[in-house]
Amino acid sequence: MSPQRSDAEMSAKPAVLSLFFDALLRGYAQILFNRSLLVGGLLLLATMVSPRIGISGLLSILLATATAKLLELSDDLIESGLFSYNALLVGLGGSYLFEPGGRALLLLVVAVVASVFVTAALHSALGLTFNLPALTLPFLFVFYLLMAAAPALGVAFAPASAEVWALGLPRPLVVFLQSLGALFFLPRIDVGALVLLALLVYSRIALLLAILGFAIAQAMGIPLVEMPQSLMPVVLGYNFILTAIALGGVWFVPSPSSFLFAAAGVFFCGLVTIGLLPFLTWNGLPPLILPFNMTVLMLLYAMRQRVKDGRPKSVDFFMGTPEENLNYFRTRISRFGSHYLARFHAPFLGRWTCTQGVDGAETHQGAWRYAFDFEVAGPEGALHRGRGKDLSDYYCYRLPVLASADGTVAKVVKTVKDNPLGETNLKENWGNLVLIYHGPGLYSMVCHLSPGTSKVREGQFVRRGDQLGLCGNSGRSPVPHLHWQLQATERIGAPTLYAELHDVLSEGDTALFHRTFVPCKGDVVRNLEPQEEIGRLLRFGYGESFVLKRDDGVLEEITPDIDLQGNLLLRARDGRDMLYYQHEPTHFTVFDTLARRRSALHLIHAGLSRLPFEVVETLKWDDVLPRRSLMPWWLLPLWDLVAPFFPGSGIEMCYEARREGERVIVSGRSKQPPLTTEATLRRGVGVERVTLTYAGKTRSVTRVADEESPEDKEPKDGSQSR
Repeated sequence: MSPQRSDAEMSAKPAVLSLFFDALLRGYAQILFNRSLLVGGLLLLATMVSPRIGISGLLSILLATATAKLLELSDDLIESGLFSYNALLVGLGGSYLFEPGGRALLLLVVAVVASVFVTAALHSALGLTFNLPALTLPFLFVFYLLMAAAPALGVAFAPASAEVWALGLPRPLVVFLQSLGALFFLPRIDVGALVLLALLVYSRIALLLAILGFAIAQAMGIPLVEMPQSLMPVVLGYNFILTAIALGGVWFVPSPSSFLFAAAGVFFCGLVTIGLLPFLTWNGLPPLILPFNMTVLMLLYAMRQRVKDGRPKSVDFFMGTPEENLNYFRTRISRFGSHYLARFHAPFLGRWTCTQGVDGAETHQGAWRYAFDFEVAGPEGALHRGRGKDLSDYYCYRLPVLASADGTVAKVVKTVKDNPLGETNLKENWGNLVLIYHGPGLYSMVCHLSPGTSKVREGQFVRRGDQLGLCGNSGRSPVPHLHWQLQATERIGAPTLYAELHDVLSEGDTALFHRTFVPCKGDVVRNLEPQEEIGRLLRFGYGESFVLKRDDGVLEEITPDIDLQGNLLLRARDGRDMLYYQHEPTHFTVFDTLARRRSALHLIHAGLSRLPFEVVETLKWDDVLPRRSLMPWWLLPLWDLVAPFFPGSGIEMCYEARREGERVIVSGRSKQPPLTTEATLRRGVGVERVTLTYAGKTRSVTRVADEESPEDKEPKDGSQSR
């Protein structure tokens, strides 16, 4: 009788098979900067047009994956295809170049295994030291050694034939398709056509950039296809194609400026190619993909030395397809609108009134125009009790002043006396103050504090909301008030920077929750006053899955998770669909959704894109939903082609929340196009139901009993929408 196997042992084999499957297809897709299993499958099919070369590439990936697994390298990196795609190129290139035989096979096996070691080393060295990708440097390093070692080991060069059937096609199109096929050492039209199909599935913007790169290469007059008798065909077109895609849409957000930068990068790649050809030819080496690597790495590193990350904008978030990068960046800007990485809350508790804003009538002028003064108004709107004869009559006097964001205290002044009402101290203009460093070139300062009330010290790290002192009347201050500004240096009296507050409420007939807010004179401002029970409704326990049933009957298991960078996310459908979110003490925010179009995660995103943990009848807030995820599938290709050149923000929504017993109902509505959402949260349950109505069609998901599990799942297609 055989002993029973544990659940872990029984699940180990499917987990390993899934790892190999993902590493296999993503290894192909990585050649086009992609992780889609569908794209990988199309590229695998393209290599199989030549069975000997295709099988060699397939076996090379399997060998590299097994080697990485035996070395106990990261499963996440293995699954991503990091160790696969360089091995794939080694296998394809070696099979293409060498005469078949036992020695050639042994040499290829050693080279594929070596590529795993080189990939691991370069990925770590370039990533940790320079924050750069390894690209295909491991392949180049191993393959050039392979070519040099082959003659000494008796392995003959016998490049496979590369038949070209023009089929009456224009010469530029023939060469373009050959160049795409040459990515996989098969400069053939039929292979290139399959690669073109994969590129079209991957990204329409990438296809546009590929055409741009190839057109520039044609204009420069560089020979794209040469056939040296002793070596493989040298196809240079893909260097220009990949350079344009990488710089125009992968590492930089697609835009007119990124397209110009990509064009400049292609010209630079052309110069690198022309300069390398004599040296490489003299040494009997083909350029392969070396010009692309040199160009992209050099330009990436140069652009990361910029003082301001502007045009083109770097992809400083989770990298996706060019369409996903563009959509995420535009949505982030339209949703949060922040000019700074630090987010500044109001530097006080309760409701304060802005009594002087930017370009104020008294002191906020010239180089010091970006600043705000705040005071507290009483029940009747007055800023003081009675006739306001004493400092203590002013409602704001000696109220707590808070740090508006995390940072390090740079300067503290706390010995300046409070002025008598109506008098000012021009000698010590800023009075008592605390200056906080938030990052390179970014400081915040609160001024006119009451003497002796600052308990923080220089060099001390403070958190947002920590008390810095009490409001006073020191310095150039005729009446008690709080002055807040941003500046670029730690010098007291330095000119101000553009200033704004984040995640605050302005109060009037209704309370509006603002992502970014620039107060004007008379605006009543306060921070959120979170209700703990609201926050608990969206506190997903790590690994505590729940099930949502879609209106088409499909059940989706949603699993809270944390990625390697510490980001919170919800995973669905075998973990391939993801929703990234943040749960702060004051509010919940969805950042991005990487999921197939029918995924329940898209509805969660739409219904709960942002929720302040304060539910009052008068509170409303705006947000922006990504337009692309709601478009009909047939319109997406056209939209993707024109989107980089036409600024668009997405669908502007207005939300509000109400209580109904143990439930909180969050409703959203847009003006154009007509879109409504409703999310129901229930105490002890969390997300209970989400409904979205758009273009006359309603979709919904409903939470089902915890004991139910998904049985009706859709097939894996590897596609995602962002």
